[in-house]
Amino acid sequence: MPKLSIITINYNNLSGLKKTIESVKSQTFQDYEWIVIDGGSTDGSKELIEENKEYFSYWVSEPDKGIYDAMNKGTVLAQGEYCQFLNSGDYLIAPDTLAKIFSRPLQADVNYGDVWFIKDNKVIEKRTYPDKMTLSFLFKSPLGHQATFVKTEAAKKYLYRTQYKISADRAFFLELYCNNHSFNHLSQPVVYFDSEGIGSVNKTRNERREQFYRIKREFFSDQVTKDIEHLLSIEDEFQFVMRIKPLKWMYLFFKKLQQIKYRL
Repeated sequence: MPKLSIITINYNNLSGLKKTIESVKSQTFQDYEWIVIDGGSTDGSKELIEENKEYFSYWVSEPDKGIYDAMNKGTVLAQGEYCQFLNSGDYLIAPDTLAKIFSRPLQADVNYGDVWFIKDNKVIEKRTYPDKMTLSFLFKSPLGHQATFVKTEAAKKYLYRTQYKISADRAFFLELYCNNHSFNHLSQPVVYFDSEGIGSVNKTRNERREQFYRIKREFFSDQVTKDIEHLLSIEDEFQFVMRIKPLKWMYLFFKKLQQIKYRL
């Protein structure tokens, strides 16, 4: 059994697929299988896959029902201990990235690293995830599946819900968390993430919000969801107060100066 199953999905993203393929091929870590699921591309992606087929344990190019259907197809085929969903356009930070991650045994069911967001080949954000995973975080933010290594048996148990065409990854991690699977932060950047993907672009923001609204109510009742969101708003207010608290002395100092000025 290989240590890792790398699952790459692609549809008409030839330039992105080239980056992903070159990234994986350059890795010093070799204890992996590589599954490529192409959605029947017509832009030369299939030909690129055929040119590199010696590196793949399995590949197919055929129509599918979308991103998460393709990812599920790869998951079902995976034989590694862990799965990583490294989709076309995303690529690993350095040639020794996987070697560093697997230099010691992974203990958790979900091991998540940090993500550097790119646009036009420039890093626009270095996103660091919390050391301790909480329901609070999962309610507020998505977890980057490109930088996450999930035990394959867990990934197969909780396949992506394909009815959520943009936000199924949020349901995936929420379900893992709610079923008491362990999470561990790897505390290192893992991938450059193509921020032009369908789940990131601004034009889908409202749709993503609407889908996550439905996801939360699939896991929790309306009242429980409202209670959690109310507690999160209190937490946000508390954190805001704690951030500005050190500035109180400055406010008092300048207020005192202003009083002295008026007296003069």
